[in-house]
Amino acid sequence: MKYQTLPRPIRTGLLVTVAALLVAVTAFAPFAQAQEGEGQALEIAPPVINLDGDPGETVEAEIILRDVSDSPLIVTNTINDFIADGEDGVPKLLLNDEEETPYSMKSWFEPISQLDLEPRTITRLPITINIPSNAAPGGYFSVIRFTGTAPDVDGNGVGLSASLGSLVFMQVNGDAKEELSIEEFFTSTNGNHVSIFQAAPVGFTVRLNNTGNTYEQPAGQITVTDMFGKEVGKVNVNLPPRTILPGSIRKFDQVLDSSVIGNKILFGMYNAELNLTYGDGQTLNQKITFWVIPYVLIGIILAVLVIGFFLFRFLLRRYNSHIVRQTYGGGRKGGRGGRRGRR
Repeated sequence: MKYQTLPRPIRTGLLVTVAALLVAVTAFAPFAQAQEGEGQALEIAPPVINLDGDPGETVEAEIILRDVSDSPLIVTNTINDFIADGEDGVPKLLLNDEEETPYSMKSWFEPISQLDLEPRTITRLPITINIPSNAAPGGYFSVIRFTGTAPDVDGNGVGLSASLGSLVFMQVNGDAKEELSIEEFFTSTNGNHVSIFQAAPVGFTVRLNNTGNTYEQPAGQITVTDMFGKEVGKVNVNLPPRTILPGSIRKFDQVLDSSVIGNKILFGMYNAELNLTYGDGQTLNQKITFWVIPYVLIGIILAVLVIGFFLFRFLLRRYNSHIVRQTYGGGRKGGRGGRRGRR
């Protein structure tokens, strides 16, 4: 089958039309998403509440909620326990009422009443927590989840709701078991073990295991020195502070890059020393060694040198052969000429 090409003016017009449609769709997409996202929405502060108290004490706290939509909201609440989901510290909600951790405090809360929020208004919600008199010293935690629902939805509408929570941590005073250990400390790239780098940035991964009965927020630094003991830079660990739940391992990733070392060029062997503090003055430390060698660049330079050497050798042989031909070839011609002359 033979295809006919459209005349150039028609092709140009079609291209302009398609481009205009693509621009229009691109411009409209964010607006459509914004329209779809409009509806009932909540803001909550603070997202994390840290408290402490003695066994038998009543502790007060406050949560601030705001309806950021253009419609009123009926806000209900639920209290759940949670655990660490993996080593990145993401909380996993335990939605089954029968699930309960040894660090649960959801039964300590006094009932929280339902709220009626007006659009764009802020409401301060008091929270009361009764610590049992027999509560063992240590850390306890739960989450208060709030759900906003429109009070009235007409026949053509769709009921939208927004749910979010505030994590509540309670430290019960007393002789708690505070115990962290370094599970692993290594240099890394994208979380993988790497001990030789071509250049900065150099990644560090710290995995800490909380074997105590209270949550911990360790803090400290990684000090990097060169092979001569000269300090290259310091990298902060767990800043801003994040929590390690009891009975869990949490991973912290840090990077030694230009924001720490400036325009320094790294080359050779380096030492990294991890120093952390947690709890009531406990410390953790460990040292590792890594290398910074631009092996790809070195390989390219060596390859260029080897190629250059053999090329020079080849050209030198060609030159020597040329000189030999010039010298001995000319002499042979002269000799033959002389013999012809004697005849």
